[in-house]
Amino acid sequence: MRKVALVGLIVVLAVMTMIVVGCGGDNQAKATLSVALDKVGNDISGLTTQLAAGGTGKDLKAALTQFGPDYEAVVAAAKNVKGADAAAAEKAWTDLQTAVASVPDDATVIQAFGTIQTPLAALQTQMAALRKLAPSTTTSS
Repeated sequence: MRKVALVGLIVVLAVMTMIVVGCGGDNQAKATLSVALDKVGNDISGLTTQLAAGGTGKDLKAALTQFGPDYEAVVAAAKNVKGADAAAAEKAWTDLQTAVASVPDDATVIQAFGTIQTPLAALQTQMAALRKLAPSTTTSS
C-alpha cells in the first residue's frame, strides 16, 4: 500500500512539475511578445510623429523598412504564444508592406494614408489581439 501511495505521489509531483514548467514557458513567450509589441508601438508612434511633421511616400517607405525587423520579431514571438494567430499577424504585415510599396515616392502624407489606411487598421487589429494575450509590462508616465 505504501508503494502505491509513493508511486502516486511521484506521478502527481511529475505532473505538477510539467504544468509549472509549461506555464513558465508560456509566460516567457508572452513576455517576449509583450516586449516586441512595445517596440513596434514605439516605432509606430515615432512614424506618426515624423509623418505628421510632413513627409512623402519615400519617407513612409523608409520608415516601414526601418521598423520591419521589429514587427517580424512580433510575428516570431507570437508563434510561441498559445492562442496567438501568428499567421494573421504576418498577413497583416505583408498587406501593409504591399500597400506602402504601391505609394508613389512623391505622394503626400494624406495621399499615402488613403492607400495604407485599411491595411494599417488590420495591422493594428492584429496587434491589439496579440496585446490581449501579452499585456504591456511598461508603464507610461
